[in-house]
Amino acid sequence: MKKLTAEFCEYLLKDLQRQTITGCGIGRTQECYLQALEIALPILEQQERGDGWIEWGGGECPLEDSTTVDIKHRDGRVAEGEMAGNYIWTHGYYHYLTKTGADIIAYRIIPEQPTNQNGEQ
Repeated sequence: MKKLTAEFCEYLLKDLQRQTITGCGIGRTQECYLQALEIALPILEQQERGDGWIEWGGGECPLEDSTTVDIKHRDGRVAEGEMAGNYIWTHGYYHYLTKTGADIIAYRIIPEQPTNQNGEQ
C-alpha cells in the first residue's frame, strides 16, 4: 500500500463531498471515511510542509483533550507543551462574531515521548 499524500486525500475528500452534494448520497461507512479524511488532510499537509504547524480556522477541538500541542494565537503569542483540552478552539469566543487575539490560528502536535520501565524518558 502506498503512503497517503495530501493531494490524494484532498481528491478523495472532494469526491465524497461531491457525492453528497449531487444527491447520490453516501452510506454510514462513507460518512465515517469522509470525517477521517477531513481530519487527515491538514495533518498530511503539515507533514509535507515540514514546519509542523497546522493552520486552524476555528471550530470544535480537532484533537483528544489529552493531546500535547503547541498553539499559535492570532496576536502572535505561542503556548508550548499544552493540553489541547485546556483551550477554546472556536473563534470569537470572547467577543461574539469577532476575531480576537486569543483565537487559535495554528497548532502543532507534540509526539508522546517513549518512557522506560521506570517512567523516565
